[in-house]
Amino acid sequence: MGKRILFSPVGGTDPIKYLHDGSMLHICRHYRPDEVVLYMSKEIMEKHKKDNRYVRTIELLGESIDHKFDVCVVEKPDFVDVQKYDIYYDLFKNEIKNISDTMSSDDELIVNMASGTPAMKSALLILATLAEYKFIPIQVNSPKKSMNEEHEDRTDYDVEANWELDSDNEPDSENRCEEVKCMNLMRLLKIDMIKKFIMKYDYAAAFELAEELQSDISDDAYTLLNIANNRLKLNTSEISKLMKDKQYDIYPIKDSNKLKLFEYACTVKIKLEKKEYSDFIRGITPLIVDILEQILKLKLNIDINKSCYIKRDGNKIWSVSKLKANGLYDVLNNAYEEKGGFREGPVYSHALANIINAKSQDEILKQKVDDIVHVEQCVRNLAAHQIVSVTAEWFIEKSGKSADEIMNIIKYLLVQAGVGAKKDDWNTYDSMNQLIIRYLE
Repeated sequence: MGKRILFSPVGGTDPIKYLHDGSMLHICRHYRPDEVVLYMSKEIMEKHKKDNRYVRTIELLGESIDHKFDVCVVEKPDFVDVQKYDIYYDLFKNEIKNISDTMSSDDELIVNMASGTPAMKSALLILATLAEYKFIPIQVNSPKKSMNEEHEDRTDYDVEANWELDSDNEPDSENRCEEVKCMNLMRLLKIDMIKKFIMKYDYAAAFELAEELQSDISDDAYTLLNIANNRLKLNTSEISKLMKDKQYDIYPIKDSNKLKLFEYACTVKIKLEKKEYSDFIRGITPLIVDILEQILKLKLNIDINKSCYIKRDGNKIWSVSKLKANGLYDVLNNAYEEKGGFREGPVYSHALANIINAKSQDEILKQKVDDIVHVEQCVRNLAAHQIVSVTAEWFIEKSGKSADEIMNIIKYLLVQAGVGAKKDDWNTYDSMNQLIIRYLE
């Protein structure tokens, strides 16, 4: 356990009044902070310099309960208008920040909300509500359970006599401290922001806020936000670690080989949902290559890996000798006859489409493959190599198809590749979002 620090304005009823602890002393008595930071206005400073009443009384309490208080006095003699809330909001915010910056993760900051002027109390209440800095706000109830109205002369204050007459020194005296349950407005605002980021699929921003609120949200909400952030990045290894001992059912496709294609297609779909059309069209190239390879393997029993060299980085390069051995060289050589015949190089979608067109009898499949490859070759190259404004209208103008139609072709081809994604499966990210929101609430 780290140290406990009390930040306390000092007010008119401190340190002892009406034969009872003032709020500052009462908190010291029952919370026993290791450090006490006393904030003193000009009027309070004058009393402090006259008889050291505040620090000396804390010392007497320490001797009585065998506890060492390290007292620090913050002197603000320049501030005489103690009723201005805005002044104290900035002052207290800075003081609490300075204390927080020196604290370790095990330390605890408590704040006296009951001493000082109404402006001071209001400033601290706002700070507690906004919760920009983490502290425990403490109220101290009046010993009479009502307002202290009668007058007590505080000019000639006898520190020792007041201590001896303090009723709260009795062993059975009441603990009048109460931790204030402020509405944590900043927490509510940040959670609302997290929800909005989630609904826009901006999981990086949502998780960044969640890291600030980790102690204020459920473990499930925090873990799921971390999973969502990694899911959009296709970081399956990290998700596996996060899912250990958890029962979240976020994947509609269970087969690991099919899941890879489906998850990548979902990230492309989200780019479309966010109207990030340039990223959408650039993102379809590796997806189309993988889908067409899988279609060739599933429907035509053609394994492209047997006709390629596979480099260490995973990239595939056509091999003429292997293509000839597998009876595919003539197919590709005829397809590229107008360009001087087929040459070895990376495996691209247009070559795979030529093999499908030559070997398949499925006219609908061949048309869909031609459509998607045409889009990739025309629209994708324009978006990737020129500075253009890619809009929904631009898609139709350049390809004759809308971005939604392109996504529907991808969904069709995924089914042909053996990824049995049903219509509702494509709502998987929205379902995950709703799960996160439930845990946030």
